[in-house]
Amino acid sequence: MELSYSTDPNWCSRCKHLPCRCGALKKKPAPTAGSGPIKLRLEKKRGKAQIIVCETGMNDAQLKELLKQIQAACGTGGCVKDGNLEIQGDHREKIEQILAARGLKSKRSGG
Repeated sequence: MELSYSTDPNWCSRCKHLPCRCGALKKKPAPTAGSGPIKLRLEKKRGKAQIIVCETGMNDAQLKELLKQIQAACGTGGCVKDGNLEIQGDHREKIEQILAARGLKSKRSGG
């Protein structure tokens, strides 16, 4: 029996193989730190604000270093999840200043 559909990102709809055998699947290159503005998204869950710092183009080590700097400056908690930073509370101004000091552009999105 041959697959006709899969939610797996490595499944190819052209050759219907997992992983793709025809080479049709091309991985998008990961964005680099200078390729575009870093997005700061405000989310509210259960009445509490949370800032999601996404589209950074940084690896995990760089994200953890940035997280420590933001946590120290804001006096708040946070974590690295799925390549994004999740910061507790609404600290967009301070986070923008920290990113600007590192020479990174940021942009508020959502909320």
